[in-house]
Amino acid sequence: MNVLEYSTIACPYCGERNELTIERTLETLSYTEDCCVCCRAMQIDVRVVADDVEISATREDD
Repeated sequence: MNVLEYSTIACPYCGERNELTIERTLETLSYTEDCCVCCRAMQIDVRVVADDVEISATREDD
């Protein structure tokens, strides 16, 4: 199993795709990252369960 996984999410503001690097050794992770296109802050929530990685990106102002 790779420790790092690359994933793509859509920005909740502009809809453009952003590539993320996820560390699979953590069960949950929550952080803020700026969109690479519109520069607005997104709340990124990651949950790792067994071999599955669930990622959600929401507006920080929600």
